[in-house]
Amino acid sequence: MSVFRHSLGIRHLVCGSCNGCEHEMSALENTFYDITQDGWDIVASPRHADIITVTGPMTEAMRAAAHETVAAAPRPLVIVAVGDCALGIGPWAGAPAAGRGATDELGATVTIPGCPPAPEAILAGLREAAELL
Repeated sequence: MSVFRHSLGIRHLVCGSCNGCEHEMSALENTFYDITQDGWDIVASPRHADIITVTGPMTEAMRAAAHETVAAAPRPLVIVAVGDCALGIGPWAGAPAAGRGATDELGATVTIPGCPPAPEAILAGLREAAELL
């Protein structure tokens, strides 16, 4: 039985990440976690997204693209900061090219700490985000 009331589209933004968080997020689509059974899908366009996940410290090069992605997504929308860098506390915090993370930059309402967070933690954060929709 699914804990979700409807299908959800997840748009993922990589904002300067080392790809550790992406590796853990990709595990959500394998046969062990298989989020597609709950009607979840990683979507290519923000126009189809209910949730936007963000990894990385929000580098200067990605700042404008991240804001444009959020602006293009339909409402209601939940932004999820995945990993310490997206929370502004990772190893790149304070670096000249690193921003303050998705929490400050984009107003992420759900945060998932870790470097990188385990797939179980990411799944719990996504479930929390789904409850906000």
